[in-house]
Parts: sequence; C-alpha cells; structure tokens
Amino acid sequence: MIQVDPALTDDEFLRLFEKGVGAQWGSDQIDWGLVENISPAQKSALGHVITPVFLGEQTAMLGVSAVLPMVLTGGYPEAALYLASMGLDEARHFRNLSHLYRALGVEPLASRRLPEMWRYHARLMQKHDPIQWVFGILISDLFAKNFYGGFAERFPDTVVGRLSRRTLQDEARHQAFSDRYLNRMLPTMDPAGKAELLVLRDDLFRIMEKLGSRLRGPMETLEWSPEAFIEELWNDTEKWVKRLGLVESPQTSSIS
Repeated sequence: MIQVDPALTDDEFLRLFEKGVGAQWGSDQIDWGLVENISPAQKSALGHVITPVFLGEQTAMLGVSAVLPMVLTGGYPEAALYLASMGLDEARHFRNLSHLYRALGVEPLASRRLPEMWRYHARLMQKHDPIQWVFGILISDLFAKNFYGGFAERFPDTVVGRLSRRTLQDEARHQAFSDRYLNRMLPTMDPAGKAELLVLRDDLFRIMEKLGSRLRGPMETLEWSPEAFIEELWNDTEKWVKRLGLVESPQTSSIS
C-alpha cells in the first residue's frame, strides 16, 4: 500500500488536487448572521430537510477513510492524494452545517426519524469496492448539488444561500474526481461488474424516494416537491450514466 517514492505521473488527478488545495476556505468567510429573511417555519423546515445532507457529510468522511487505503493498494497514489483533500472538504461541510444549525436556532431530525439514511450509506459500502463507492459517491454528490442548489435558489441573500453557493464549488470538484476515476477504471470491468453499478443506482434511488416521502411536509413548506427533486436528480444521474458509457441509450426509471 505504501511506497517510499511513488511516481506521481497522472497530471489530471494532480491538477485537480492542486485546484482543491487552492480553493480551501473556512467558516470565517461566511456571514452567519444573515437569517432575517428566513421565517420561523422555514427555519424549522430547513432543519429537517438539511438532515440527510448533514448525515451524508459525516458518512462521506468515513467513506473516504475506508476507500483511500483500497485506492492506494490498487496503485493509484494520485487518486488517493485527491481523496485525502476530499476528506477535508467533507469535514468542512460537516462543521459548517453544524454551525448553520446553531445560527438558525433549530436542530436536525433524530436519526430514528430517517432510517433510510443509514440504509443508504450501508448500501454505498456494501461491496467494499472503490469503484462502486466512487460511483455511489457521484450520485451522492449530485444529490448534494441539487439540495444546495435548491437552497441557494430559495434563500439567495441569507446565510443558507451563501453557504450553499460556496459548498457547490467543492461538490463540482468531487464530481470531476469521480469522472476521472471512473473513466480510468470502468474499462477494467466486465459487463457483470458494470451492471452491478446500475443495480447500485436503482437501490440508492429507491431509498431516496422513501426519504423524500418522509420529508414531504418540510419540503413543501419550502415550496419544494419531493417528486420534482427526485426526477431532477434521476435526470442528472442518467446524463452521467450515459457519459460514462454504462448505457447506450436513454433509460426510463425502473425504480418504482
């Protein structure tokens, strides 16, 4: 796993790592007092709707720590280098969302209220395979992108909107990493392995549909339809599935 002097020759991963290093930021760059334009009902709803993302940022830290040794063992030190920086991104997101809850004066939902989140992250790590995890984390990053994008659109001149816009920059880098890694690894997989990735996609979406049902009330308070969110996320995911060559033509959802 550990080499004394690994040859760091993959320029694409190295450029992405350097870009991530240069784009680091902290909570001191956010004005946490911008909450005046958020009503009490909206604050409560935000506390509930943010909960899956809050849990997701924490489990992403655990996922990076578990997958990084696998990537090193596979002989990809440049990808592991980027994953180490990604772990810092996830830690920052977790810290910032924790701070956001204090700024809004609300609390996340109790974990027992969202059992699907534990099923979701257990499914991500089920195979103990870095390719499966990176594909799953790509879907998770698209999930986060749509959530943060929705927050930025609905609360543009508040702490929620400003924090979301900064976080979206990190999510874009994570998607770029998944793109590079999967484009290198997918040609090494047989058809059965690629088909398993589509099974993972469908399993994750089934879980997210149930999650959306549980969050229907607070989402509707924010004028957000769970069905519209899932449809947008599905369409976003399918663009990537086609781009990665996992399917040859548009598919209709088989998750219902």
